[in-house]
Amino acid sequence: MIAATVPTEAIFVRGHLPDESRPVHAWDDEGEPLVLWRSELRRARNIEGFKEVRERRQMVGVAPGGGWMTEWQDRDEGTFVADPVVAWAVYSDGEARAIDTDSSGEAVLLSPSVKDRRTYHPGQISDTPLPGEKTPGAAAEGG
Repeated sequence: MIAATVPTEAIFVRGHLPDESRPVHAWDDEGEPLVLWRSELRRARNIEGFKEVRERRQMVGVAPGGGWMTEWQDRDEGTFVADPVVAWAVYSDGEARAIDTDSSGEAVLLSPSVKDRRTYHPGQISDTPLPGEKTPGAAAEGG
């Protein structure tokens, strides 16, 4: 058995649920990935739903927010709220995700899949309006 020195994960398909990932802890003598499954190391290939093995992305750095903003609609109030992006989390695959703070000052890593939030830099006109918002950059009526 060879210990996994490069962060790697095994991906398992779970039907209509999101894919599940499990870290590869080691490689057996034939080069098969071993994952922890029900309190024992097992070959990933022998577990139902095994799809693939890939390098596990990791956060490799954090960069300042650089003046970027994140904005969303408060559905209860019907108003739009904007907060500064305090930092960017940078991952080993090159993706950068915005970090905001919540009302208590705790850092929150923003999910890129949230559709009612946008991240922009002031002075830049966004192409994507939030629900209930007029199209940004559209000319005002009558002039």
